[in-house]
Amino acid sequence: MKYQLPIVLYDPECPLCVRFKQGLEYIDKSLHFVSAREEAVYSAFPELSQAACLEKIHMITIENQILVGPEVVDYLVGRIPGVSKLAWLLESDQGKKVKDYFYQKVEELRELSQKKDSDCNQCPRK
Repeated sequence: MKYQLPIVLYDPECPLCVRFKQGLEYIDKSLHFVSAREEAVYSAFPELSQAACLEKIHMITIENQILVGPEVVDYLVGRIPGVSKLAWLLESDQGKKVKDYFYQKVEELRELSQKKDSDCNQCPRK
């Protein structure tokens, strides 16, 4: 199967990932989204690992560069009109720390939302 780049791999079983995808689709129509659970993507891009793609966000740029985690955020911030004008804020050491901290907290929320154990006292309740 041929995929149109750039691709953002996301987990359709993760509510936070789905919301992130929906927001990006609204902002940037040139991005293509592929489920990290789709087996065919790993045949087309054998350098990817499904376990890694389900653990952290991955993106394949037009140049076939694979970005992971905060690298995806950096790439997207530089592309999104309006936001790209504020990208210089993230280039300072303090800005990078804030971005990394924010990404880490989002990852923690994603992991908590995926826990299925009903006895987990850290899991968000609906």
